[in-house]
Amino acid sequence: MFTFVTGGLCSGKSEYAIRRASEMGPPPWLYVAAYLDGDDGLKARLVGHRKDQDASWKQIGAPDALSAALDPATLDGCGALVIDRLTVWLSNRLSVTDKRSDKALLGEVEVLADRLYRSTTPGVLVTTEIGLGFLPANVPDRRLIDVAGMANQILSERAESVVMMVSGVPLRLR
Repeated sequence: MFTFVTGGLCSGKSEYAIRRASEMGPPPWLYVAAYLDGDDGLKARLVGHRKDQDASWKQIGAPDALSAALDPATLDGCGALVIDRLTVWLSNRLSVTDKRSDKALLGEVEVLADRLYRSTTPGVLVTTEIGLGFLPANVPDRRLIDVAGMANQILSERAESVVMMVSGVPLRLR
């Protein structure tokens, strides 16, 4: 069982996901996120998220095979998990491949969706809603939009609940 959280940049997605996960199961909880090298702003935000919860949250970087974060050994003893920054994970993966690998990457997203759906550890997956913006002329950006849009559809279809964040307000879609 998992909750799919989407919304624009700085809409309150991560804060909501952390709060929601802490309600879904007992501590400790697991926080999984893709990182961008040199993203000091992200690191500061993560420290802020954990400020009052250092003893309750385990934090790991998102593996290349994101579904590996759902391995029993990784989840052992965790009451819930948050997988944050799916769009960054997708972008990182796309940056080292060409368009021919997009179908395989979406296959990995299918595996992730299935594992989240079947997991006995409740989870919250956080992504950026990219479908509300303009379509850029830049081909790499369009590729990310296409793949992230499909990935979001795959994951939201399997989620028990879908929440869209707007200006810090959670709008439950399902």
